[in-house]
Amino acid sequence: MHDEDPSLGDLLRSFWKARFFIFIGALIGFTVTILYIVLMTPTYKATMIVAPADGYALGDYASSLSPDRSLALPFWRPSEPDNISTDFYRFIHTVRGPSVASILLKDQSVLAGIRKDGSWLKTAQSWSAEELAEYLDKRVSIRQLGATPLRELSYDHPEPEFAASFLRKVHLVSDQLIRRDRRRQSQARIDYLKDSLSKTVHPDHRRGITNLLMQQEHIQMLANLDEAYAAIIVEPPASGPRPHWPKKAYLFAGLILLGGFIGYAVYSIAGRR
Repeated sequence: MHDEDPSLGDLLRSFWKARFFIFIGALIGFTVTILYIVLMTPTYKATMIVAPADGYALGDYASSLSPDRSLALPFWRPSEPDNISTDFYRFIHTVRGPSVASILLKDQSVLAGIRKDGSWLKTAQSWSAEELAEYLDKRVSIRQLGATPLRELSYDHPEPEFAASFLRKVHLVSDQLIRRDRRRQSQARIDYLKDSLSKTVHPDHRRGITNLLMQQEHIQMLANLDEAYAAIIVEPPASGPRPHWPKKAYLFAGLILLGGFIGYAVYSIAGRR
């Protein structure tokens, strides 16, 4: 004969018999939560929303073209099938890379702020670009907003002002790196195309080279404008008014329940001996 499964009444009576162990376990959980909150430095979450800069770069010019003429024009920027430029995707993957990290290492205010991040024990001044890139990968989150190309960048830090300014610097450095590379590439192509145009006499060849030259000159113009090149800031970086972590309500509920469960488990084990 197998024992019958315990009923709800049996379970409640078992809890009542173990009430002292459950209370002690919950009390320990409550105490651990208090100590954790007291000893831990609260962090604030800064967020920033970015979007592809393509629409801003072309402005009303592209939308004013007739369909026939727009098809005849060269592509102003390389793009993916969803019409988002590869510059924006490059921005997303550059934000947390060694190239950005190597430039941030030269900013003493960034190093001073990172040293205050208690979640990272290594001394900021001794970091290499690869190690700072690892920090960026762990601490800077990138989240796609729905089915849109918008991305939300977030960063947690004990100082809300630094968290927001750090996101802004990461955006600025990443965007400027892409702008610099595009400027260099387009200038090299412009020089080559101009040289080729001076040596070409065939009308069709000259027309094709001229179209390519227009494309590169347009890219050069965008790279020289005093505005974001790869990613525009839709929502400026800002930190919340209250700490993002620790979440006191969740901690109290979770650790008290865990302590009570451990207390009941201790009672059950002791009762079988």
